[in-house]
Amino acid sequence: MALQFVTLDVFTSHRLQGNPLAVVTVPAALKDSLTQATKQKIAQEFNLSETVFLHEAAESDAGNQERHIDIFTIEQEIPFAGHPTIGTAVLAKYHLHPHVHTLVTKAGPIGIAPQPGNRVRAKIPHDVHLHARTLADVVGEVAAAPGLSPDPQIREAELRAPVFSVVKGMTFVLVRLPSLELLARVSTGYRLDFGNLPKPLLDEGPWGDSFVCRYYYVDVGGEVEEEEDGGDGARVIRARMVEVGFEDPATGSAASALAAYLTLGEGKAGRRFRVTQGVEMGRKSDISVETTTREREGADGGVELVDLWLGGTAVVVLKGTLTLDGVV
Repeated sequence: MALQFVTLDVFTSHRLQGNPLAVVTVPAALKDSLTQATKQKIAQEFNLSETVFLHEAAESDAGNQERHIDIFTIEQEIPFAGHPTIGTAVLAKYHLHPHVHTLVTKAGPIGIAPQPGNRVRAKIPHDVHLHARTLADVVGEVAAAPGLSPDPQIREAELRAPVFSVVKGMTFVLVRLPSLELLARVSTGYRLDFGNLPKPLLDEGPWGDSFVCRYYYVDVGGEVEEEEDGGDGARVIRARMVEVGFEDPATGSAASALAAYLTLGEGKAGRRFRVTQGVEMGRKSDISVETTTREREGADGGVELVDLWLGGTAVVVLKGTLTLDGVV
């Protein structure tokens, strides 16, 4: 079996920056013979944070404006992730299938729209949920809980951080830090085993089965760049995702979760965010997120999330053929 693949650097217009992504094209004729186990082994072979399997339409359905994608980490399939969505969208719109307007993920369909400069916007099929417990509720006031940061300021922020799902199956501990200096001290050396905590961290029911990781961020100076100052009115965030023993240069799903959480928590009518990630590891990534809301019906008031748009660009780095001996 031979499959074509492309690698891209995502959330950047400069090669060797941003977040690397592999996209493997699966012809319609091979869809049923490429097993989950084989996809997992291919993802492990690329050894990137995610690998996408882009399923081609049958020849008789080539004009279809949808393409199905599967997203794998080196450990498991996940329902949604940001940089695979943006990278695959750029590949489809600007290199393979300009007529395609929707990527169908396990989390639902994602509408994609081109923007100037080979950028795309992706409409994220969100299903947000704020979990009741924090890490402090689960591990208690343990100063040296395994996997937490040894730095007392960072650890305190980890313990108190909200736990927020952007869709069922993708959850982030949103750790706000007070300074870029503290953000730079976050280490990859401490892995927290979310599947083996003393008590359940996530709410029971459909929210209880999920990928979980910590997302550290700094609200840069608390600034909002105003449109009259030449900015785009976006709130500026610096972030890092350090989990499972490595650092991720760009985490679009986490940036989307953070934008949704901040928008809902502040009761805003909708916001724009610019999230810069990967600076500390030398792979600067630029992520844009836009939210829209409406007033929630009922006595409690407040707002609810309507639209969640993730934006960015990507550049092709490698093209090649993946040769398999057979079904693994």
